Amino acid sequence: MKHQFVNKLVFTTLVLIISGFCFPGFSQKKSDKSLPPGGVKLEYNYPADKSFKYVNDSKIVQTMDINGESMLVNVSTFLGCNVKSAGQQGNNLKLEIKIDSMAQFVDSPQGASGGSVNDVKGKTFNIIISPAGKTEDLTEASKIVYNIEGSGEGAMNQEFMNFFPALPKVPVKTGDTWISNDTIDFKTQTMSLWMPVGANCKYEGIEKIDGIDCAKISATLSGDRKMKTQSQGMEINTEGTFTGTQVLLFAVKEGYFVKDSIMTKMTGTIDIPDQNMTFPVVMDITAVNKIVK
Repeated sequence: MKHQFVNKLVFTTLVLIISGFCFPGFSQKKSDKSLPPGGVKLEYNYPADKSFKYVNDSKIVQTMDINGESMLVNVSTFLGCNVKSAGQQGNNLKLEIKIDSMAQFVDSPQGASGGSVNDVKGKTFNIIISPAGKTEDLTEASKIVYNIEGSGEGAMNQEFMNFFPALPKVPVKTGDTWISNDTIDFKTQTMSLWMPVGANCKYEGIEKIDGIDCAKISATLSGDRKMKTQSQGMEINTEGTFTGTQVLLFAVKEGYFVKDSIMTKMTGTIDIPDQNMTFPVVMDITAVNKIVK
């Protein structure tokens, strides 16, 4: 009975922690290091007369070993939205976000669950970002709440705190490399996440996508992850280290990102203090956020 209860508890928690698997692009808070002057300057500047449709598709494969029994969980999340300029906010950009669709599906030994999140369909809100992509204000997004089967309540600020990949703050030339560091520190009523991330970045040059000149930046990622969640009145702690890769395509003249791809692997542990249980976990994560026609 205890084993079945723990399986159910962990399954419920998996749905809660999905929104915590976001990454800070190439630098959100700290200055880029080792970047020489000159080259192409990359800045967000969404055209005022056009709306851009993005699709964010993420997949997580999680393997756990609970008392010698392997447990495999597959999670898929989907977010479709339209982004358009809502004007300037001082030196920053105000962007209008309209949610087209959102869904989450979980397949585990406990069965399949999830589906469309209808609470947010058609919802519109504004966010503020800097020209370099740093999120400055998510107040309106935090007021758009939703419920996901088996996990409880969430809010759109979780989905958009790192939606826009951050850009180097100075011009870059082909072959330039630099190091960026950031720490995600995020808290809700049921979750806290602390995740320092290091990125070794390289500007690969210009790649033409559908006739648009796009700057290509690649990065290798590494960092740590500590997360606490509450499920059925119990605390569950997830901790581990991760490595991965990231590739960004950014429309140079137009001022918007075309595609952001991330692959990471985390190895760590899940700890349930109330049950006096600790077991290993491996998470393979693939996330693609791109413009669609």
